[in-house]
Amino acid sequence: MLALVSTPQAREAKFTSLRKSDSGRRRLLDLIRAEQLDLTRVKSIVMHKRFMVVTKFVDIIEETLAHASGIDLYERGANLALANVHYFASPVFCGTAPFDEFLESFVEMVRRPSPDTKSRFFLAAREMYERCSNEDHKSSFAPYIYAERCIDEILDGVNYLALDPAIPSFFSLCTVWGTKYAESFHVVHDDSKPMAAERATFEAMMDRSIEPTVIGYDRRKFEFPLKATGITFADSVSHPALQLADLIAGATSYWAAAMARGEEDEFAQALDSAGIQRFVFDALWPSTDVTPEALGTDEIGGINAPDHIAKALAGRKT
Repeated sequence: MLALVSTPQAREAKFTSLRKSDSGRRRLLDLIRAEQLDLTRVKSIVMHKRFMVVTKFVDIIEETLAHASGIDLYERGANLALANVHYFASPVFCGTAPFDEFLESFVEMVRRPSPDTKSRFFLAAREMYERCSNEDHKSSFAPYIYAERCIDEILDGVNYLALDPAIPSFFSLCTVWGTKYAESFHVVHDDSKPMAAERATFEAMMDRSIEPTVIGYDRRKFEFPLKATGITFADSVSHPALQLADLIAGATSYWAAAMARGEEDEFAQALDSAGIQRFVFDALWPSTDVTPEALGTDEIGGINAPDHIAKALAGRKT
């Protein structure tokens, strides 16, 4: 596969280098079209970063408060519905600039929690509430105002990596490869500080002493613990498969970013025609869907995944 894109001048194949020239883009398209690349070998997940921030403030603040009141927002996809409503409706009813500040202050608070960053976030939350022109939607900001009195408890155990898309992406990829390789597989990952920081947590989630259980709800069910046997961090120069992963991830990101911006990008369209989307098995992407039926989350029954994972890790043999 790399022979389709490699040149004698380059130590390794990199998407960022290849996309800068016409010949490089042609070679990338030849790679994406290759019949040898299919879903038995390649899988990708797309993360819309701005929407991910929205899902995270729902998950970290609103879900925590709901859970304390005995309400499971993951069941039937209520967390996804709330995120979609906020993403599309909040800028309309409260203003784009205040919503941008709400998102930015939330990110700052999670990454660098301090009295100042917390104060900034709750000021932004009150601004959203007061500016909201729709009374029904206005109530959706009440949890974010109430949370001020218990924000230290809410953020306990939450660190800056909570907003890194690499973490949930890796977890999702492990679950989907676990379906294909039911016995086990070993992960080779490119050198990554965020992933290295979470290595111990991920390896705990691969502990074979944990009883295998299908957890989650509806289309979001998966088997836990993860089927991987461990993680090796490696240099892509010495691992051709990592170079291939970089090329496909880079091409997928370029294609999805153009779609997110609504741009008429010639190379993104060529990647689409070449079939880049066939590798995408899942995406965290905003939509106007808000009902369980539309979200594909109408199946009744299941096990709350975060609760189960937390209990399993706390009770595992060490």
